[in-house]
Amino acid sequence: MRGIRPTFVTLAAAGVLALAVPGSALAANGTLVINGVPIARPKGCIEIPQLSTVFNVTDTLALVHNVPGCAGGIVRIIPPGLAEQVPGTHSIFMG
Repeated sequence: MRGIRPTFVTLAAAGVLALAVPGSALAANGTLVINGVPIARPKGCIEIPQLSTVFNVTDTLALVHNVPGCAGGIVRIIPPGLAEQVPGTHSIFMG
């Protein structure tokens, strides 16, 4: 019984902290650059209709989905400060 209370307190504190952190409705700080075209404070789903170079100059992970509309699985994660080529007919979620 001794181990249950500290575990419960830790889980409760983690839950409160998760609720206090801003949600995914906020735009990323910075710029997402797709084929040289900057998108300031990107938010939500961004379509990638052709082979593109994506440079993530934000403070958020760029999640690359294997189909348009940010549906389907995540096939690549572009961390802040990195650039990668993304195949066509994909989409990127920022948020």
